[in-house]
This record gives sequence, C-alpha cells and structure tokens, in this order.
Amino acid sequence: MALFIQKPIFWNTGDYLAPSGVFGSSGFPEANGYGHEEWNNSPKMVLSRGNNRFRVFHTEGLGVAPIDENAGQTFVFLTASHDGIQQLVGIAGNAFGLFDEHHRAQREDIVRELSLSGLWEDAWRIENVQKQFEGNQRKFLKAWKKDLHWIPNWICPEDFFWWFDKPITLDPRTITGKKRMLGMYSRYTYLDLPTVGRIMDAIPGGQRNEKWNRLIDAIQCAPAEPLPPGEIDGGNEPITEVLTRVNARRGQGKFREDLMQVWGGACSVTALACKEILRASHVKPWVDSNAKQRLDRHNGLLLSANLDALFDKGLITFDSLGQMQISKRLNDKHRQTLGLPKPLRFVPKELVPYLEYHEKEVFQDSRSGITL
Repeated sequence: MALFIQKPIFWNTGDYLAPSGVFGSSGFPEANGYGHEEWNNSPKMVLSRGNNRFRVFHTEGLGVAPIDENAGQTFVFLTASHDGIQQLVGIAGNAFGLFDEHHRAQREDIVRELSLSGLWEDAWRIENVQKQFEGNQRKFLKAWKKDLHWIPNWICPEDFFWWFDKPITLDPRTITGKKRMLGMYSRYTYLDLPTVGRIMDAIPGGQRNEKWNRLIDAIQCAPAEPLPPGEIDGGNEPITEVLTRVNARRGQGKFREDLMQVWGGACSVTALACKEILRASHVKPWVDSNAKQRLDRHNGLLLSANLDALFDKGLITFDSLGQMQISKRLNDKHRQTLGLPKPLRFVPKELVPYLEYHEKEVFQDSRSGITL
C-alpha cells in the first residue's frame, strides 16, 4: 500500500552536502549542533548494486507509522522551515524505512560500505558543534560513533530520489487549507492523494524534469494494498534486494520503467497512454519465474487495468504472433462490451517464450483442457 508522508527536516544552507552551521531549535540538531539529514544530498550517500543505484538518506523517526508493510511504496516529501517560510527540499519515492531494531545490522553495513564514519570531520568543522561539545573532540567522537548507524535510515532507488537545486517555497493554505504545515523534526503528517497532487503542482514548470514525470507516474500507480505477510524476511536479506524484489513483484520501480520504454509509455494492446490506469503485468507469473525472469523487461506487458485483470486471471492470452485468444469463460456479451479481441501492437522476439508459457500454463482454457 502506498504511504505518503510529509516529513520536516533540519534546514541547511549548503545544499545538504554537509552540515552548514544553522542553529537547531529542538531535538538532535539543538543538542549536537548539526543534523544527520545534512548529508542527504551528498554524493557519498549512493549505493551501487550492479546496474542499480540506491540513495540513502535520513529523517528523524516516524513512530508507529506502518513502514514495513509499505516497504518500497512509501513517498517521503521532505520539508524545511526557516525564515518564516516552508520549503520542499526533496522527494523520495518507492522508499523503504530502516527504523526498526531488526534493520540495525543493515544500517551498520551501509555505514561501513559507504565509509560514512569519516563524515565526522564535516560536522566537527562547525563552530556550533564544537561549542556544544565544549571543544572536546573525544566527547564528540563518542557521541558520533553511538549515533552513526542512524544516518542511513531510509533507502530508495536513485531514479526516484529528487533533491531540488532550488527549494520550492510552499503556500500551506493552497496545499492544506491551513496557515502552516507541520514543522517539527520529530513528527510527520500522512498525506492523501489530492494533497500530494497539490504539492507536485507547486513545483514550477521550469523545474519539472524527468524525475517529476517519474514520480508522478509512480504516485498515480502505487498499489492500494499492503505487502502480504512474509514478504519481508526480518532484516537478513540485503535491503537493496528486498526493495528491488518488492517493487518488481508489484509491477513498480525499474520493472515498470523498463516496460514504459519497451512499449512507448502506452498500453501494449490499445496504445492508451493514460499512465494512471496502466499496469505493468508479468507474463510468466512472478511465483513461477526465476530471479532473472522476474526483472526481465521482456517478461511483461503494459496493460490498461481491465486487460491486466483479464490477463492475470488467464481469461485472455496472446499467441506467438500477438493475436489475442479469449477464454470461453467470457461469453459473447462480455467480448462485445470489452471490445475484444484485440492483438498486441507488436511482439518483441524475446517476449515470445513468455507468451507461450502464459498460453500453456495460465490461460484458463488450456488449464481446463478446453480448446478454442
């Protein structure tokens, strides 16, 4: 299930590349002279896994928010309040929160892999940090090591992480109808889709790039149901693999992006280009596919919602030439109402083996022994 959250973070005047010396008014920044989120835009916060890249970042905790059951489908709108205004500084889509204790080992692994321990020098250069620790570097380092594992407490695909070169000044009344939006680092606000739409609309046209389009698409097509029990193993599997798997299984993330490229952003059958109702559907079902097949762009069709439902249930299939076959479970009235049959617009040769599997193993008439 998609979870949309507005999360306030500590203001930074240096593009969030390192602590900038802003004075904190509460919480960790006030007590320590800096905030862990001040590295959110640093190039040091990127994990590489083969051809996949992931961005790690930080916010204060989210309390009882259902983070795990919305893993890979959480959208975090990061805002900062300063000088009497509130600004949107970044958006992280298809994100996974690493807040629970069973994620600690993963956070520590990320710290080691990215050599984040060395970031202490960035913080110690700040006059206010030295003041908070009375000039005692040993005292500072003791506190630094204790909290270091909290820096990477979020992760998302880099393609869905958008940090603004120029923060977006928000008009709270236009977005929420209130004088102010939430500003406390330790709290968060659930957002509904209309509010998310107004936030995205607040981004000026001149700043709407590929990331804006990608996030809009992901927001509109995010699933409405939570992860099934057992989808996440409890913290032992590498989090990057979990994130990739969860999004691919739901027809989201890179798998959906790949299908959008293959099919030109339009339905594989009708050429309908309305992203809100297009579904990235596996041809050979997820449960029957191996690890490579699950992420293979040729093991998928981009289908409008009604065709996706029919294809998933095996009520329609396509032969190796792309011609649609319709199950006898759909009568003439059903076919007429749905305007079927209709063929695939084209058939990549790599798609053919998957179509043959679907026709033989998923199509209702094949499974029931009925032939057309």
